[in-house]
Amino acid sequence: MNKSEIVGRVALRMGLSKSVTEGAVDTVLAAIGEALAKDEDVRIAGFGKFATRSRPARAGRNPRTGESVAIPASKVPSFRAGKALRVLVSGGWEEGSGEAAEDETAPGERRLATDLSMWPGGVDPVWTMLEPESVEALRAEPLPENRTLRLAADLTDEELEHSAFVRNALAVLERTAEEAWLWLTDKGNFGRDTVTAIRESMTWPGMEATEQFRTGKALREGDVWELHLLHRLVDLAGLVEGRTGLCQLTALGREMLEPGRRGVLQALLFRHAFWHADLSRFVETFPRGLQGRWPQDDVGVILWGLSNVADEWQSVDTLRAMSAVRDDAVARMHWNAEGTMFVGRILGPLRWFGLLEYRGPPETFEVGWRKSPLFDRFLSFDVRLADGASAGH
Repeated sequence: MNKSEIVGRVALRMGLSKSVTEGAVDTVLAAIGEALAKDEDVRIAGFGKFATRSRPARAGRNPRTGESVAIPASKVPSFRAGKALRVLVSGGWEEGSGEAAEDETAPGERRLATDLSMWPGGVDPVWTMLEPESVEALRAEPLPENRTLRLAADLTDEELEHSAFVRNALAVLERTAEEAWLWLTDKGNFGRDTVTAIRESMTWPGMEATEQFRTGKALREGDVWELHLLHRLVDLAGLVEGRTGLCQLTALGREMLEPGRRGVLQALLFRHAFWHADLSRFVETFPRGLQGRWPQDDVGVILWGLSNVADEWQSVDTLRAMSAVRDDAVARMHWNAEGTMFVGRILGPLRWFGLLEYRGPPETFEVGWRKSPLFDRFLSFDVRLADGASAGH
């Protein structure tokens, strides 16, 4: 739920206009912020307590270079939920229950809480909870010898129903098998007749407007960027091979057309998409021409972060702040660089693999992303937290 939805819900329940309600909500939030800025606690009986705490100067670690960096002392806001709120969230709330007194943590109780900070997005990214060794292992390609991130290959056809990559890869492989071979241009791309035929059989979530724009046009493979990416992936994965202007199926490509092989195809394409291909060459961003591979090189770290924070609908900014390894150089490119690169190179492709769900439309500015049921079925992790505990699913 975002601020606009809160305003709408309060306005409906109180019978007030949205403009009046928004002013009241803004006033409450401003009062909380002003109190915290003055080092004053804000206690709301039954709901919880907002407070500030001092974070001492400490030595940190640059996750990219491994170099030690000095992190200055800071003052950060924090929130501790009250008993009534925790009971409500756990499903034990009963209508008419009285408000509880201010909650105190029982001796010895370990409390896990989101630590609000000045990091863009308002939270510490969850990967900071991991041991450095686990962070590095998550960056490595998921192979049998690297058990930190594992891809399930035993998925059923029903589970992969919403994987556009699998669905459309099969369309490419089936057409190649039917024709025995397909013509390639001097650049190694499919010819225009092949592009037209395959494009008509392809479906990609979120591409309705793009397809409407393309209707009636004779297009080259490079103009249909999703087909261009898919062609590169099946080539990288060894499913097709091009020789003297012809594209043919390999033995592995024919194997992928056999029943029960869709799970293997999903895992194969996923590994090559994020660890072998350069998605910046295929997925457009706004503005165009944003250079570099960020955040693709950290995709394993991001996937673990999303596994922990994307159970409910979240905004792009929230998911980026909580799961990505920030690069200041990217932030300086353009005000929209981090968001558009994160969507184009992480969230969008994950949606096309059927791992994320999206709700929109974007013009409402109230969009959201969350994990699909396939996410936790397809991806599993074995990592260690900074306190030595193991974490995974």
